[in-house]
Amino acid sequence: MARSQAEKEATHRRIVKAAAAQVRRDGVDAVRVSELMREAGLTHGGFYRHFGSREDLIDEAIDAALTDGSRQADTGESLDPGAELAQIIDGYASKAHRDNPQVGCAVAALPADVSRCGSRARHAYSRQVRRYIDRLVGLIRQADPDTKRDEAILTLSALVGAIAMSRAVDDPELSDEILTRTANALHRRAHAPAG
Repeated sequence: MARSQAEKEATHRRIVKAAAAQVRRDGVDAVRVSELMREAGLTHGGFYRHFGSREDLIDEAIDAALTDGSRQADTGESLDPGAELAQIIDGYASKAHRDNPQVGCAVAALPADVSRCGSRARHAYSRQVRRYIDRLVGLIRQADPDTKRDEAILTLSALVGAIAMSRAVDDPELSDEILTRTANALHRRAHAPAG
């Protein structure tokens, strides 16, 4: 019995992981239960042993995508604040991040989708945005707490916007320029004298 439950939990995690990657890559509307289950090597009917509805799957997939993004962003926390901020900027506003949305930050991949989702997905998204803001506040070199929070929100907004726009434009040179110039501008702000 324990093995059966463990197998069911492993299968559940595999379905959620696949859905999280698809949601980040293609958006919520692209998730088709029958295709997702086939990719997971399961039948469509097996879906309901794991989820009450497609919306339940989407909520879990969004939460998993956001949690995974948080784990990825936590890799440089042993650095000094200036170096960590530089690493975050360079990693986020990168071609690798732009070109691999299925493993990238769900905060950048999902704002339009989440804004149309239910409260569970919106709560998970809000929680992740707050985590990123709080982390950035700790890295900003400003004395005034309000200024630190302003800069943290501006930095996160610029990074998320740069990834979204760089993925949306049809001109590869413009896409690269959006990433490069956003990173350059954020680096200049980060190295400006604290006020």
